[in-house]
Amino acid sequence: MLIFALILHIYDLTKSATTISLVIIATSIPSVIFGPLSGVLSDRVRYKRVLLYTNVLRTLAAFLLIPATHNTLAILEIIFVMSAITQFFSPAELSSIPLVVDRTELVKANSIYMTTMYGSLIFGYGIAGPLQGAIGSIWLFVIVGAMFLISSISIFLMSEYDDKAPHTLLTVSNLAKTISAVWQETKNGVKYVSRAREISSPMARLAIGWAMLGAFIVLLPPFAEQYLLISTKMAGVILIVPAGFGLLTAAYLLNKNNSWNKSRIINWGFVVCGLGLLVMASYNLYAFLTFSLLIPILLMVILGFCAGLIYIASQTLLQLNSAGKMRGRVFGIAAMLINLAMGVPALFVGGIADLTSPVFTLVIVALLVIIYGTSLFFEDTETRMDNEYSNNQ
Repeated sequence: MLIFALILHIYDLTKSATTISLVIIATSIPSVIFGPLSGVLSDRVRYKRVLLYTNVLRTLAAFLLIPATHNTLAILEIIFVMSAITQFFSPAELSSIPLVVDRTELVKANSIYMTTMYGSLIFGYGIAGPLQGAIGSIWLFVIVGAMFLISSISIFLMSEYDDKAPHTLLTVSNLAKTISAVWQETKNGVKYVSRAREISSPMARLAIGWAMLGAFIVLLPPFAEQYLLISTKMAGVILIVPAGFGLLTAAYLLNKNNSWNKSRIINWGFVVCGLGLLVMASYNLYAFLTFSLLIPILLMVILGFCAGLIYIASQTLLQLNSAGKMRGRVFGIAAMLINLAMGVPALFVGGIADLTSPVFTLVIVALLVIIYGTSLFFEDTETRMDNEYSNNQ
């Protein structure tokens, strides 16, 4: 809800796709700075502590948005801070899953994780615009801050589930004393990822998948407003909710079919996503139809479904293929690459859209996705762990 509300808020203040890109950039830069370090921290500190402290800080940051409502620069700075905090939250969150479920249940666990995450996406993106229009951005920020607070309390009530030394403290002084070791572990994590194809391959696909999403998020408000003639406040309900339904469907099917070849699923997901974006960009060709708006809605269901296949399958491969002691570092690097992949292309996408048109830019994005997805079929997509896992099923 906060992400989509901020995108709509920034767009209403500026009416520029480039400023939406700046929101994505403000979200991405911290991942480059803190991404690998956050993974090392997750491997050294109990996950519950990382989750708790970072969520408390996100609560405070959400409330800081209230006095900054009409200051675009201040909003971007707070987004930067929240993203930096989230860089430490995400690796601890994802690394916790393999500790609480059996290896053979990881696909199901990730499907449930994705279901809850995308269920919140459906609710949040769907309600953000109408709620923002009804009560205003300030009260929406109050609600989001309260929800972060509730989340912090929920984490506090959790029991411990990893075996890190209980005396390990999350303090600046302790980190300063071991900065050399932390840096070395970070480099080891990068080397581990770069040398293991079964890690680097799904990580690259996960990053490209999020790059595709980042580009589409930048183009969604101007495309909906200028071509679909939909108010930006209603874009979440009309377009994002159907995409969320597609994501939930993908999570359900993967949960029921653990033995599906995950590499092949990812490849087809990219190709179909690209084709769907291409048809979406061609809206003017069928806009004369009385049911023309139903076509983009159906396309959003398909796009959400294929994106869900890409994200869930790639994340599962990362968890299956990474060694337990390196898992935090793997997901720290993955978080860095995901945010970098979302940010850098999004900046160019916003500029191109402002200089040309959202449709032209969407066509370019669609063609690039199709080309990338097609190229994957010419690679050796079968990783060792994927084959072993499929055979064990």
